Amino acid sequence: MAVAPATTVADATLTPYNELSIAAISGDVSFASTVDESGGVMSFSGAAGAGDGVALYCSPFRPSDNGTVSFEARWKSSSVTDFRMFMGFQETVAAAEPLLPFSLSGTTLTDNDAGEAVGFYFDSAATTDDYRLHASAAGVADTAAALSYALGGATTLGALGVRANATPTADRWTVGRIEIYPDGSVRAYLGDETMANVNGLTLIAVLKSGTLSATAHYFPILTLTAVSTGDPTFEVDYFLVDGNRDWEDN
Repeated sequence: MAVAPATTVADATLTPYNELSIAAISGDVSFASTVDESGGVMSFSGAAGAGDGVALYCSPFRPSDNGTVSFEARWKSSSVTDFRMFMGFQETVAAAEPLLPFSLSGTTLTDNDAGEAVGFYFDSAATTDDYRLHASAAGVADTAAALSYALGGATTLGALGVRANATPTADRWTVGRIEIYPDGSVRAYLGDETMANVNGLTLIAVLKSGTLSATAHYFPILTLTAVSTGDPTFEVDYFLVDGNRDWEDN
């Protein structure tokens, strides 16, 4: 990504950055490019308001036409005690102020109506800290979504999704990768140095075809927010999306 001068992204507005859109959530967000690590990262911080954060997303893809569609991103937060996030694909995005598809308080999951969606979420308000893979159908968590593989052996996503068995840690990088195939099947990977596989991405789950719409239009999106007023700093190393050519006859 090209280095950009420090700027403020105003609440409920969009800031274009290369091929991405950056949206401030709940309050103004300070955005700066920095080269202090990883060859250059994007840094975001809010105004210490509850729920402050940022969403990065780009134009949507349709798996039946553009699949296989893959999205990979690398991120970190200065806090894991005041942190809520989602990384993946979602159908419904409020352009200026996107919502997280899922939030988790204790053991109670809340669906925030993101239409068709699939990806990793984390919520420091949960009883157990971990990244979890989940999906929604028409804005409702698809607890019965069938899996052909899952870390831990589950056969469906279940109430809260499939745990990655990571130990989210402040100021440590995490990498996620989601692939949606033309038939609507999904492969999801996560990499974190606290996981058993410290040298690469671990396959977390494979969703069978028929559980996720292949004809919906999905925005690749990374959303990083606070839960309370701690104003954590979020950093993004890269945001990589690829979709194959549409070979359909016109």
